[in-house]
Amino acid sequence: MAIITEEVGDIFSAPPNSILIHACNARGAWGSGVAAAFKQKYPYAFRKYNTHCLSPLTGSKLTVKQHQANIVGTTLLIPPPNAINQRQAFKTPHYIACLFTSLDYGKKVSPPEEILENTGNALRDLAKQVAEIRGSGEEMGNYYAVRINSGKFGVEWQKTKTVLEAEHLDITVLRPKEEETADAANTAAGGKLGQPPAKGEKAKGEKSPAGFNAGRYNRRGSIRAKAESLSDKQTRGMKRKVEKDLTGDDDDDRDDMKRKEPAKPIQ
Repeated sequence: MAIITEEVGDIFSAPPNSILIHACNARGAWGSGVAAAFKQKYPYAFRKYNTHCLSPLTGSKLTVKQHQANIVGTTLLIPPPNAINQRQAFKTPHYIACLFTSLDYGKKVSPPEEILENTGNALRDLAKQVAEIRGSGEEMGNYYAVRINSGKFGVEWQKTKTVLEAEHLDITVLRPKEEETADAANTAAGGKLGQPPAKGEKAKGEKSPAGFNAGRYNRRGSIRAKAESLSDKQTRGMKRKVEKDLTGDDDDDRDDMKRKEPAKPIQ
């Protein structure tokens, strides 16, 4: 049984030659969540990952989509750049382990039970590759990961952690301090550890989602309130007019009629 240690820290600050684990889709996209951070930090690794997803093996008769379906449940282990490119090697001193736990992303993300099964298969594939590399005499560090599957893939972290513990890789799971603060606030509110707050709630320290414009939201609320206020005034004005028509002064009406009555011609 593996030992999974959780700590607060930055995964990108792991020692050189460490193996950084994160969950990926098989479509070749690192567009959001922690994947976007990996893409920005390791553009070299992203190009390798993207090519792997979009290019079936040479001589294969599989379509791209068939190839993508086949790599789900496997791991693409990307080594640091070689010494020829010293600048890139300095920027990317880690092995990047891309666990293909979901075929797709967004609204088409795989069901949680499939993601968990794919995670176990991908971890065993990773262990096999690392054993072969170490067997060749190459130096490799320890395993580090984030809370894989619990972000954009929407799988409860404790379920993924159970899968990790069932394998044979000792992994240090690093969480940003902001995530720990959000967890503490959510737990205090009666939520589960590692799970997002209930719909309509927001944990302390959590940022508004991308695309959310608080100013626009407030302006809409203000406009709506003004419209409702104007509607109330118009309703009250109409009510007063009806009451006046029903109970108004007849003398005033007769005066109005006299003023409007045309003068009789002189005979």
